[in-house]
Amino acid sequence: ADYRTSYVQSWHLTVQREIKKDLVVDVAYVGNRSNGLMTLGDYNQSRPNAIGENLTILQRRPIQNFDYIQISWGGGFATYHALQTKIEKRYAAGVYLLNSFTWSKAIDNASGHLEAANGDNSRLNFRNTGSEKGLGAYNQPLNNTTTLVWELPYGKGRRWGANIHPVVDGIVGGWRLTGINTMTSGQPINITYGPAAAGQVSGAPSYRPNYVGGDIYSAERSPTNYFNRAAFAVPPINQPFGTLGRNIAQTEGIFNFDLGLHKEFPLWSESSRLQFRSEFFNLFNTTNLGAPGQTITNANFGQITSLSSPARQIQFALKLVF
Repeated sequence: ADYRTSYVQSWHLTVQREIKKDLVVDVAYVGNRSNGLMTLGDYNQSRPNAIGENLTILQRRPIQNFDYIQISWGGGFATYHALQTKIEKRYAAGVYLLNSFTWSKAIDNASGHLEAANGDNSRLNFRNTGSEKGLGAYNQPLNNTTTLVWELPYGKGRRWGANIHPVVDGIVGGWRLTGINTMTSGQPINITYGPAAAGQVSGAPSYRPNYVGGDIYSAERSPTNYFNRAAFAVPPINQPFGTLGRNIAQTEGIFNFDLGLHKEFPLWSESSRLQFRSEFFNLFNTTNLGAPGQTITNANFGQITSLSSPARQIQFALKLVF
């Protein structure tokens, strides 16, 4: 009944300049802050056991005879700051080029519900929400996307081959090439541990270990040994939420190139044509590794067993327009 509506404050400053004919550059600072976001927690989160104490969670809960009581309240926040640049060569002479680059940082204290990944959680440590402040689960500092559309200059109506035989034009003329190249930083990883029963205060929040020191990544940073196990330790039962920050690790960067080849074949009238499309997703079959196991008490900690993007996919399509 006392929930206050969430709100977002947004601001930006953008400078745009045409540096030559059909070539435009944008440079912008973009920021926003989200306040009072709906988030979740265990209203009946128990106190920790003291050293040498071995009470159950139920015995330590503030509201006796009740177990987990999920509360939704406006305890979430998020901030975002970014340098965003864009270079655009407007369509001319059969060529269009757009390159967008973002350097950003996103901070919040919880993931969106049903949007948590790689060990992050939409449910906070209800007794200390400030300890959940960290990098957002969608924080990817560097993001660069290049888009190209090129009308190949050969065939009827093009720069070369305007008078070639219709059969030859149907095979090699009039093609359009499109490409999208994506390069981004990796995704955040929230390193956690599974506490013993005596160290648990609720089944809702994530428990992060203590940071002992040293590099959190292993020397080889390989798919079978991504993290340095010696950098982490399970906290004592009286302090189940360790010193390690939220989402402090990151997966490997993501690289992907998609290619498209398109062509139109005229048919019996000016308004009828046959469109052919071929698309090659992840053309170079780049292996983009997913997140490693992030729970230090599990046997698969630091092991990568998934990909963050699919392998090469090829598809063909025909479309009749009349």
